[in-house]
Amino acid sequence: MKKRTINYPIRKTIRFTQTEVEKLEILLKRSAYCQTISELIRDILFKGKLTLNTRNESVETTLVELGLLRNELNKIGVNINQITHYFHMQADPKERLFFVKELLPHFERTKVKIDALHSLIEGLKILS
Repeated sequence: MKKRTINYPIRKTIRFTQTEVEKLEILLKRSAYCQTISELIRDILFKGKLTLNTRNESVETTLVELGLLRNELNKIGVNINQITHYFHMQADPKERLFFVKELLPHFERTKVKIDALHSLIEGLKILS
């Protein structure tokens, strides 16, 4: 926690209602720099500005979904790479055909995930 570098020798008392104190505590939680209610009130009175940290929950959920999609696409890609590796190791055309058939569901899953990715990107365009 940051130590105060300015000494405030003069003390003034202010009375608040319970709802006013609750509003001040909410502002204090969202405040970027203030650590006490006194600092918060001084910033509001003398600076006239208050920097608040805000969160955009819709963007946050979209970013979580994008991360999950990225992980799933990476896993599908690993499976495709493994099957392709085994495909190239086989000399018999029948066995190669087997590995080609194994690849098809992975490509279909990839298409579904890419479509979901496109819809998320469209949602981000709307938010901008």
